[in-house]
Amino acid sequence: MTPAPAMAKRSAEDEPSAKRQKVESVQSKFHEGLFDDANKEAMRKSFAESKPYLHCKIDKLMNNDLLERVRKEIFDNLHFTVKETDIYKVHQTGDLANLDGLPQDELKRLSSLFELRNALYSQEFRDYIASVTDSGPLSGTKTDMSINSYYQGCHLLNHDDVIGTRRVSYILYLVDPWDPKDGGALELYPVVEKGIPANEPTVIIPPQWNQFVMFTVQPGHSFHSVEEVVANKARLSISGWFHVPQEGEPGYEEGQAVRRQDEAAQSSLQQLQADTDSSDKFTRYTNTEVDEALTEEDIRSLSVWMNPHYLDMKILKQMADKFYEESAVQLKEIVKPELAEALRIATAEADQALQKGDEMPPHGSGVGNGWKTRGPPHRCRYLVAESDASESSKLMRTLQGHLESNAFRRWLAIVGGLEPQGYRGEARRFRPGHDYTLATTNTRGQGVLDVTLCLAPATGAEEREKWDNGEVGGYECYMAPHDDEEDPATYKAADEDGALLTLTAGWNELSLVLRDEGVMRFTKYVSTRAPGSRWDLAYEYDLPEEEDEDEDEKKEDKAE
Repeated sequence: MTPAPAMAKRSAEDEPSAKRQKVESVQSKFHEGLFDDANKEAMRKSFAESKPYLHCKIDKLMNNDLLERVRKEIFDNLHFTVKETDIYKVHQTGDLANLDGLPQDELKRLSSLFELRNALYSQEFRDYIASVTDSGPLSGTKTDMSINSYYQGCHLLNHDDVIGTRRVSYILYLVDPWDPKDGGALELYPVVEKGIPANEPTVIIPPQWNQFVMFTVQPGHSFHSVEEVVANKARLSISGWFHVPQEGEPGYEEGQAVRRQDEAAQSSLQQLQADTDSSDKFTRYTNTEVDEALTEEDIRSLSVWMNPHYLDMKILKQMADKFYEESAVQLKEIVKPELAEALRIATAEADQALQKGDEMPPHGSGVGNGWKTRGPPHRCRYLVAESDASESSKLMRTLQGHLESNAFRRWLAIVGGLEPQGYRGEARRFRPGHDYTLATTNTRGQGVLDVTLCLAPATGAEEREKWDNGEVGGYECYMAPHDDEEDPATYKAADEDGALLTLTAGWNELSLVLRDEGVMRFTKYVSTRAPGSRWDLAYEYDLPEEEDEDEDEKKEDKAE
């Protein structure tokens, strides 16, 4: 039959047409003109010239009608779960990679979202991303995206997104009209050196409807955070990552995924090595033995600042018994009333100068007058007292001297039944809207004694309740060690199952906690809605070296 070659010819001619129609169909999901050469070149130039690291924003990414339908489907059909750890608080859906596996009736209710996901991971858009970012080929099989809604009080602290095979990070905003004063901005940080971000961001990008922000995931460089949402509205976004090609995909390089995972793991390993603790990192007392009795001179010294209630030996015995049973004890009104009142006045004046209502204080607020910023922010951020230039820093530094005294050392020996060998600590201020510590592990190789004097102000029962229920953060949390098989590139996160002890931020309260090896600890980010700063003196006391069982057995054998 002769018609066959002609049919084959028509099929070959139709092939480019079908391909062109498919491309046009995909491009119709996006904002008109996005794929134009001129627009693409402008984006490429913006990306290449960007600081503090490679990034760009596209003011209008998607077809507006499609995005409106997606937003409606999200609110009508998806359930958000509140997730809160040391590093974030956010309302989140599950991973959207599993949309393909949904039953047909469920998928029908999310048809526009399915359409959007497929458009974002289409070959056409991945080629666009690769062209703008010079990232090389990107995977179309490894989709990695979720929907996040940041309501009032939600936030995401400093991190670099380096996990597994991630190549490009992105955020697509689906927000109502947004004012920068509402918070929720994406903040980009320069680095002081690789792996060490600066204390404050240099680029701040407030969210806007249909705005798309992307950046290259760079180990030790791509540090960013999401500012707390202060308005009573939802910062809705779809965020995710484009990954390097997976096995079987065009552009796949054998070992590339492993290399990227190794880079992430190596970055984490370097941090762990830097965190290794030793007795050399403590200021040592001159003598190793501690008398478990207070001299008259000790009592006079402690009476200068301590509530006399806690110098009564009967009370000390009760506290010692409680600490022996629970390895932790909290003491209220530890500072004598007249000094506590002076602290209240000084800290209140400093807080009034910092913040107006629930507005986000500008970066750098509170620095100076005896206070400087402690970082880096991928581990912690707060102010520390460095001089007596203000009444608040002067009073806090005076208390530091008392906590470092030999008289207090002997007092600790009585209450804790321990023999402190050295100390280290700071007078700190956690400013609302800015400050926190992320979870760090006790790597001393043995237990350490944590002693914290907390001064979290509150005027009336309503403000005190904000601190007590953890609504505004500022609490300290102790967590059990994570399993060894966990991904070492994942940040250290707290969860309800791992929490061993939570200490809410109180006023004029001293806590003593014996922290075992491997136990993690963090101070939760302080919200802009807090009644004021969390002021504290945080000290760790080194204890006598523990001898391992092998050494004990050797000594016993030698004695026999």
